[in-house]
Amino acid sequence: MVGSEAQERPTGLPGGRQHRRRLLRELVAGRAVTSQTELVALLAAGGVEATQATVSRDLEDLGIVKVRGADGRSAYALPEPGGLAQILRQFVLTIEASGNLAVVRTPPGVAAAVASAIDGADLPDVLATVQGDDTLLVVAREGVSGRAVAHRLRQLKERTA
Repeated sequence: MVGSEAQERPTGLPGGRQHRRRLLRELVAGRAVTSQTELVALLAAGGVEATQATVSRDLEDLGIVKVRGADGRSAYALPEPGGLAQILRQFVLTIEASGNLAVVRTPPGVAAAVASAIDGADLPDVLATVQGDDTLLVVAREGVSGRAVAHRLRQLKERTA
């Protein structure tokens, strides 16, 4: 595909973003995929053309990460249900509120992973996230305060596994 995400095929069609991402999840769930190059080839075999850069962006957006298996080999894995609490405990330094926002601070380079985990959790009071390098803003839905969202994120962070 040539051009930006905005020029992609409609999302429900073969080769569109939704179809590509659904196929990515199926591939990662069904086999030990060890590289982005392998994913690009597997997508192509499934009739979906994608660049390594697109696959990389999709993996990040979907929260798919490489994990080391019991055999010592690394492969991509889907995010675990309930993984948000673990991500918050592992990477979040502070959670504060301002107006309709929760302000989440992380070590440098980690805010995108935390934002992706929050987005993937589909929390009912969260409209969206916007992240920089070490800070993310969690936007509360209409009628919900940033204080309520910050409180909920703190509860998740403090919950024991």
